[in-house]
Amino acid sequence: MALMILPARLLSVLSLLGSLFVTGCLSPPKVGEITVTIVDFTAPAHALSQPRAVLTLRFINENFIPVALSGSKHKLYLNGTFVGEIVNTEAVGIAPSNIKAHDVTIFFENLALVRQLASQANPVVSYLLVNVMEYRESEEKSYLKSETNSTIDLSTLLGE
Repeated sequence: MALMILPARLLSVLSLLGSLFVTGCLSPPKVGEITVTIVDFTAPAHALSQPRAVLTLRFINENFIPVALSGSKHKLYLNGTFVGEIVNTEAVGIAPSNIKAHDVTIFFENLALVRQLASQANPVVSYLLVNVMEYRESEEKSYLKSETNSTIDLSTLLGE
């Protein structure tokens, strides 16, 4: 009788392990990295008289699944100094392994520095963009964070 109990327990354990393995394989893939870069600054005439401008952001989905962002926040630093923040409440959908351009408005908190950098002989400056993007995973909010370092030409902000 003891010999019959051992195979039954072994079978139960193997069934449990098998179901855990299959369940793990059926879980949806996790969202990985989304890279965000600045493509362009566009501004109306006399842009630097107003504390805002329009930025075109490029969202790069490095995942093999589509990603639907429900919103995002971005902090912009020019030459190492914080100059403004972007709060995007519009949804942005990005196909798998694809790129999506999206226009957002930045509100400058350091307009004097932006004017100075845009007016210099070489208006190409380094930037740091700190990104926090919100998406839904099942019914819960999840967040992706990233940082991008690159350069941008500010001459379009002069409105000339």
